[in-house]
Amino acid sequence: MKRFIALLAALPLLSEARAGEDFEKKVRPLLAEHCFKCHGATKQSGELRLDSREAIIQGGKRGPAAIAGKPDASLLIQATAHKGDLRMPPKEKLTGSQLASLRGWITRGLPWPASPQAQNGKKPVKEEHRLWRAFQPLKPMAIPTGNSGLGEIDRFLFAELKNKGLAFSPPADKRTLLRRACFDLKGIPPSLEEMEEFLKDTRPEAFSNAVERFLQSPQYGERWARHWLDVVRYADYHDGNPKARNPVCEPLEAWRYRDWVVQSLNRDLPFDQFIIHQIAGDLLAAPDGKQPYADGLIATTFLVNGAWDRGDADKEKMVSDMVDDQVDTVGKAFLGLTLGCARCHDHKFDPISQTDYYGLAGIFYSTRMLKELGTKGGELTFQRRPLVHATVVEKRDRQVKQIEGLNSILAEMDKKNPKPAADDPTRELLVEQRNRIQKELLPEPPLALAVSEGGVPGGLFPNIQDVPLHIRGSYTRLGPVAPRCMPVFFAGENQARISQGSGRKELAAWVASKNNPLTARVIVNRVWQWHFGQGIVATPNNFGMLSQPPSHPELLDWLAGKFLDEGWSLKKLHRRIMLSAAYQQSGFTTPEKLSQDPENRLLSRFSPRRLEAEAIRDSILAVSGKIDFSQGGPATHDLNTSRRSLYVQTARWDRSNFAMLFDAANPDASVEKRDVSTVAPQALLLLNHEFVLNQAREFAGRAARDVNPGEERVQRMFLLAFNRKATAGEVETAVGLVSRLGSGKESSWAGLAQVLLASNEFVYLD
Repeated sequence: MKRFIALLAALPLLSEARAGEDFEKKVRPLLAEHCFKCHGATKQSGELRLDSREAIIQGGKRGPAAIAGKPDASLLIQATAHKGDLRMPPKEKLTGSQLASLRGWITRGLPWPASPQAQNGKKPVKEEHRLWRAFQPLKPMAIPTGNSGLGEIDRFLFAELKNKGLAFSPPADKRTLLRRACFDLKGIPPSLEEMEEFLKDTRPEAFSNAVERFLQSPQYGERWARHWLDVVRYADYHDGNPKARNPVCEPLEAWRYRDWVVQSLNRDLPFDQFIIHQIAGDLLAAPDGKQPYADGLIATTFLVNGAWDRGDADKEKMVSDMVDDQVDTVGKAFLGLTLGCARCHDHKFDPISQTDYYGLAGIFYSTRMLKELGTKGGELTFQRRPLVHATVVEKRDRQVKQIEGLNSILAEMDKKNPKPAADDPTRELLVEQRNRIQKELLPEPPLALAVSEGGVPGGLFPNIQDVPLHIRGSYTRLGPVAPRCMPVFFAGENQARISQGSGRKELAAWVASKNNPLTARVIVNRVWQWHFGQGIVATPNNFGMLSQPPSHPELLDWLAGKFLDEGWSLKKLHRRIMLSAAYQQSGFTTPEKLSQDPENRLLSRFSPRRLEAEAIRDSILAVSGKIDFSQGGPATHDLNTSRRSLYVQTARWDRSNFAMLFDAANPDASVEKRDVSTVAPQALLLLNHEFVLNQAREFAGRAARDVNPGEERVQRMFLLAFNRKATAGEVETAVGLVSRLGSGKESSWAGLAQVLLASNEFVYLD
């Protein structure tokens, strides 16, 4: 009960921050654009104002415009959904995502944070901003003295535990520890051979050797790529139905970015370079001197593969939303800042002005991610850039034009003379020439969703340029021009003017600088969270004034400093964390620990956690022996594929798939931490879905090929599923189940296999 109460106590701060951010980014701009003209300060049609919470609740002639917590009973939802006689806005219906934003806002109780006004382009900096720990430069941190038998990380943690009269839990047993490490680094359970080898190895370095093998495995990059893809709102497609996809506006080449992330992690690309490639990779020179630099182009898919409307009638609004998505995602993913909150006004909490926002927005307005905007109400066309040299593209274009020209001539000749004489030599020469060119035709060049310099053609800002502030976030009301620059509070007032190019090079250099107070802290905190289940800062996308204070601030800064000193290496960070006593402790706890450390913020034990959707599915494939470890290429919509879940499509418009049922990240937004739910449909899927039934049969068949029926086969199945032997009681229960299902029938063993795959022990990690 105490643990539950502590959790509830932590929720209001997080809920307020997220509700406020959603309102500022989605609801206030929507109301300002579509409602205030007729229901604002200067005009109140139907005696209704919609520019304050109080006015909305008071309502007009028809009563309250919205009822907190009751969207279906709210007149605002009925009108904007065009239900009944009242239809607002009268000339166009809001999009599905806009209606969803309104519904969510009403459901959350109509939160309406005050809107601070910009003051001559500068937001007043408060003393609390200057003193905020996350905004301070990194400084060398002294490791706590004493407890010399503990490692460096553990001394920081133990100092806090000691203050509470607590200590670490005993070490985890070897089976639990290897299973934990293998899932952490590969996303699948260890094989029987890996477990047997580890259990036999009594050397002190046995675990560090196992960690090293997992880090060098190709599966490491796949496992950790999925973590990163959550943060950058990755999707393979918009539409989950392959037949319904419009190729001009579907991110069909997004898989190249996903594969680049996998490969970059596997080769331990320094994280500063990982950042620079994604923000400005198209501007980098290739290491081998050859152009184009394919990795650089592919990495900028990060900027293109966003969550935005693609067929909106208001094209300028669409472009401003794209730019906002880019600013917001860069801020959250790399800096832990909610930069998007300053789109309509100065940031309510953090030292970020609206001028700062449009200084950054100008960088992305000066970046081209679309080939064309399309007609009003029509689909946009993504920009795709070839991954081969321009001369190759030009040669192929010439070949295609030659073939088209020859075909046109031949068609004209046949039209004039349908029955050419056997001796019509000109035609034969033309056919021979066309066939020769077709034989020599170069293949279509591989393409990437990549950006380039320059704005979107046909848009309000089609060039490389500074842009004006958008008053209340609307491009229809433009204020003073904001020079392209980094946020003044963080980068200083004496920044060099961006005079050439979009400014993405300068932005990337600033974000990835050792002197940036946020970047190293943010990624170290993310890695810590992905190992322990929660970060040292519990809000990984927000290190600002509304973030939760770090549980171990000195440890976070010490780790960030080491991360920089060791060349921004993620693999070195993994080793450092996983070889700590804190990581290797068991989940054993006591009433005292539950009382003093209910949420395990002090890491007095290892917190068990449920596996992610992808790890559950991949584990099913692993124990059945059918997992396909081939890497790369487009994602499939077929859940029954034997490939890893990374290669099963994530579609923005599909919320009915296996991954979403088990709380996969919402690809419409940067997700800092996945939710964990326990609902009946999860159990029903494990009991009834074709994929699970097929793999249960394969699992049972694998065990049958290895050993004879009876106790020996039960033991083999437990070893495959849980990396442990069954107890005498479990053997008795399992044999009894098989007997009841039909003794001697292989289908009865498939029933046992399915029970094991659906068990808590299979889907939870100690």
